[in-house]
Amino acid sequence: MLIKKIITIISVYLLLFNFSFAESITEQLTILSNLYKEGVITSEEFSKAKKIILNTEKNEDLIKQNLEEEKRLEEEKRLEEEKRLEEEKRLEEEKRLEEKKRLEEENKKNKNSSKEKNFEENLSKTFINFNELEEFGEYKKIENTPKGMFKNKMSEEGRSKKAMEKMADVFITKKGLMEKYPENTMKAMGYFEIFYMQKLKDEKKNIEKFKKNYPNIKKSTKLAIKNLYSLNEARKSMRKSVGLTLEDDAETALQRYMDMHDFLIQGEKKINKLNSTEKKLIKETAKYKKNYGLFVKTVELRAEKRIDQKTFDEDLEKNIKNVKKSLTKLSKIDSQTNDIYKIANSMFEKTVSMIENCDKNCNRNDLLTVIDSTEFTSSVLKDVEKKFLKKKYNIDLSNVNVDSLSNEQQESLMITSINSTNVKAIKNKELNESILNLDNNNFPVNEYLEELKNSGFDVKVVDMSFGNIEDMKTWTKEDWANSWRGRLPNELSDGQGNLIKMSDENIIDVKAQLAINNLNNIVAGATNNLGNEINETIKEISQAVANKEFDLDKFLKQDWTVSLDNYSKLVGKSYGIEIDNFTNWTKFYNEEYNKNYDPEKLALSWKNSSYYGQDYTWSDIASGVDLLSKVGSFEAGAIARKLGTSLQQVADTIAEAAAVGISTNLEQAAQGLGYGSFASAVAAYNAKYGTNYTPEQAAKELGN
Repeated sequence: MLIKKIITIISVYLLLFNFSFAESITEQLTILSNLYKEGVITSEEFSKAKKIILNTEKNEDLIKQNLEEEKRLEEEKRLEEEKRLEEEKRLEEEKRLEEKKRLEEENKKNKNSSKEKNFEENLSKTFINFNELEEFGEYKKIENTPKGMFKNKMSEEGRSKKAMEKMADVFITKKGLMEKYPENTMKAMGYFEIFYMQKLKDEKKNIEKFKKNYPNIKKSTKLAIKNLYSLNEARKSMRKSVGLTLEDDAETALQRYMDMHDFLIQGEKKINKLNSTEKKLIKETAKYKKNYGLFVKTVELRAEKRIDQKTFDEDLEKNIKNVKKSLTKLSKIDSQTNDIYKIANSMFEKTVSMIENCDKNCNRNDLLTVIDSTEFTSSVLKDVEKKFLKKKYNIDLSNVNVDSLSNEQQESLMITSINSTNVKAIKNKELNESILNLDNNNFPVNEYLEELKNSGFDVKVVDMSFGNIEDMKTWTKEDWANSWRGRLPNELSDGQGNLIKMSDENIIDVKAQLAINNLNNIVAGATNNLGNEINETIKEISQAVANKEFDLDKFLKQDWTVSLDNYSKLVGKSYGIEIDNFTNWTKFYNEEYNKNYDPEKLALSWKNSSYYGQDYTWSDIASGVDLLSKVGSFEAGAIARKLGTSLQQVADTIAEAAAVGISTNLEQAAQGLGYGSFASAVAAYNAKYGTNYTPEQAAKELGN
């Protein structure tokens, strides 16, 4: 009976808690009923078990509901998490794209501004700013090298090592032979490209550290970046010599260098016999140029705030000592050249005194003027040294068969040649800018030029002598003519090829005009921001010259009838007749259109009458046309902007000016008004007045 009870309890237990033994509640009740009928369990036990089973069904439903609810909540939670992650990903992508766009715009701005960098930031702790890092370029494996650079095929590491060895052999071990073998110099520049690319790869970690920790970088990182900066500056100079920029890829540069190598190697090398004095001059001038270059570099680094005052003072002291030592030696070698280097020493003393005068308070403009003085000194010395400093070797390229070169090689030669001409023009322009700056900062340019001339060395590289801006404002035609130092032919030919003999008066006129044009070119480049390499100081000086060309205050204060008279003259010119004033214009108008206007009444009507319903008068338009006839388009736009003139009035003025033969440079006028381009100005006009002009349509409407 006990065993039966135990079995019964086990059965009930299994029945209640292990639902796998019964397929449904109905089956469970059937089994329980059979147990009761068989007398295995009592009526009381049957009732209790039945109640438990029925409650279990309810529990099952409840559990099932709970499980479904939990499952639903978990699904909601999962979906919310997915949504959150997607949102985070979206925001992160937006942030990345915004940062990319910002950097692209910043890079574009930096590229457009070229050397126009902001030197307000102290870089003594980092040496370069964050944006300059991009100028280094990125490592890219050089897949192909031109034929002739390497004899055997080798790994990238092996090639880089070999390139460094060959580069060092030319630039260091055998640097004395670079003049004799210029083709090897070209090839060495190619090896430098490979060496530089390997350095970018080697310094990848330091570059990443610089980006991550800027501006709080370690000294070791700064040193690595400084070395890369120096190497990149060398790379920039090398590429510039053959008409390339840092934008060109390395393989293009390699090919250009090898093209030049293949051309130069065909030249005939001629040896010049030099005496001991000439050899000594060559040796000592090389030392001087090296020491002077280091002096200039120190000043440049301080002007760009890449070194602190302490480093500047220490380096400058050594530089000055070495330059003076070199000049002292050069002034004692040859009686025919001693005076040249004594004058050069005087120039250097003046340059040094400019630094001493501002002591430890030299600002960027002060140091830029110092750099201008070094540009002047170097250019003058280079010019006069051509007359006595001989080369040991000359390369005769006259017999080279250019036709034997490939089309690509000939193209490289042409580009290099054109670039050489452009570089000379740019340097000449920069020299003129430097001289103008120096003349206005108490550096006696003319005195040094006269000293050299009296010593038998007439400097040809300087086209013009300038003066103090205040003095130049009152220069006569003769003063302008005397300032011109450039070449001037004493004979000119007319359109038929006939020679025209120039009188003394003609020569004065031409020289004066050449001098004025030369200054205007500098002014235009500085005030209109057309040049990429105009220094900050020259802008201020050029602006002063530009301002004296037109007295705006005087123009605004003049009687309104003056502009009407001037406008009348312009109308007369457009008709091919001479009209002196508004009265005569009125007579012409009456005759032409059978009218009977009284000049005085018509003038007052012009003064007071609205221009086609606008809030400005005909007199205002006439005044604007008068202004456009007196100043350049950029300055006219700048004046209109300063006076708050509306775009509609500007447009009407330009159109009326065109009607009387005064054309307007729309791009320059737009820039003067403060817009980036004429298209931007048109867009602003459309937005303000609800029109829909294209730039082309607008230009046509304006008569340009």
